[in-house]
Amino acid sequence: MTENKPCELCGSLEQATYLAKIYTHAGQDYDLAQCSSCGLVFVRPLPGLAEIREFYSQKYFESDFSCGMYEKSYLETESSRVQEYRELLGLIQNFKAGGKLLEIGCAAGSFLYYASRAGFEVEGVDISGWAAEQARLQFGLKVHRGRLTELALPPESYEVIVLSDLLEHEPEPTRFLLEVRRLLKKNGIAVIKVPTYVNSFYYRLARRLPWSWTLGKLDARLLQALKVWDQGPKFPPYHLYEYSPATLSALLENCGFEIIGRKSSLLIPEFLETSRPGLVSSFIRIGFHGLRFLVRRLNLRGGHTIVFAVKGKAA
Repeated sequence: MTENKPCELCGSLEQATYLAKIYTHAGQDYDLAQCSSCGLVFVRPLPGLAEIREFYSQKYFESDFSCGMYEKSYLETESSRVQEYRELLGLIQNFKAGGKLLEIGCAAGSFLYYASRAGFEVEGVDISGWAAEQARLQFGLKVHRGRLTELALPPESYEVIVLSDLLEHEPEPTRFLLEVRRLLKKNGIAVIKVPTYVNSFYYRLARRLPWSWTLGKLDARLLQALKVWDQGPKFPPYHLYEYSPATLSALLENCGFEIIGRKSSLLIPEFLETSRPGLVSSFIRIGFHGLRFLVRRLNLRGGHTIVFAVKGKAA
């Protein structure tokens, strides 16, 4: 039996299984566990750094980057994310109209391209050599290849640092955020977007529904993405941590950040937006659209939380 690792957030060794055998890679099954003290949800056992690097090959961007939310590859779905990029840039510009912007986990550079068009001076970081090369070839972007904590970038260099769907992939979030803090200018902002779906009230409800009756009527990858069906092929443990607004806030405070803004969002899976959906897909799609309306109108906890943070007290 694997010995429990101390919780990254509070150090407790007390934890319980949250979702059993939800991921698999190279013959190893992985659970999601939850800290009994602070509520942080994380992969157990945690993969090693060498194994994590192997996750982000070209195959990840061709088929697994959305964990079932999109049918096509990262490059093929680029146009579908333009509105998302515009919305995020609009939120950032409420705090910073320009300056030097670093995106960590920039993938093939799509967001950085739009940020540069909006007047920011941009750079990227990505662990994937394939992604970094695509960003250079497509957009001529400056991208540092590797893990942020290994690059030794100069301190207090950026007005804006963006972590969009990145922190959940990072195996050492405390060390990572301390490095982000070091790289921010005194009046800079960190923009952190993480999925909170696994910790949402509607996921807890969805887990209790009899999804077996939808087999053959819904794409199996959608059921994997929604984490409501544990049969069949599974993804590797790309998301090492599953944050809630509370655990994300606690982590940022521990690392010397002060949150100055928060926004919720909800992504509707592409598989539900087909031109001729079946009855089951149509019913679930209507539910997603209604939920997204409530998330946007009332800023309820959605599929993602976006926070804007500045340097607070010394970490």
